[in-house]
Amino acid sequence: MSLSESASAQVQAILQAAETSAAEIKREAEAEAERIRGAAHETRQADVAGLLEIVARLRADLEGLEARIKSVAGDDAPQPATPKTTRAPHTPVAHGPKAEEADIEGARLIALNMALNGEPREAADKYLAENFDLEDHAKLLDEVYSSVEG
Repeated sequence: MSLSESASAQVQAILQAAETSAAEIKREAEAEAERIRGAAHETRQADVAGLLEIVARLRADLEGLEARIKSVAGDDAPQPATPKTTRAPHTPVAHGPKAEEADIEGARLIALNMALNGEPREAADKYLAENFDLEDHAKLLDEVYSSVEG
């Protein structure tokens, strides 16, 4: 056997070993990729199951809350509509300093809600004038709208 034949045989052996090694690396990489995909699939399924569990608990909590509201309001009470803004009618419970303070805070909450919902100041002013007996609703509106506007 000549030197060139011997070198050629060695090169062939090296190429064969490299191809075998490359094929083994490819098989290992594919197996690892499959393992990673499987783990990701299991994780995703666990995440979805967890979210479904949370949604079911929230629904149950909401149903319980609705039942409690109905029991407090009474079964014959009309169900409140969901308007763009919360505009609860003014119904004072008592008179005196505490009731007056509650009126002011109630008016402030309604005005804040109206301001946050983009209602014009004039609409809030009209609503407060019609539903609350306040000494200075303009001052309250100044405070609320300035806090919302920045």
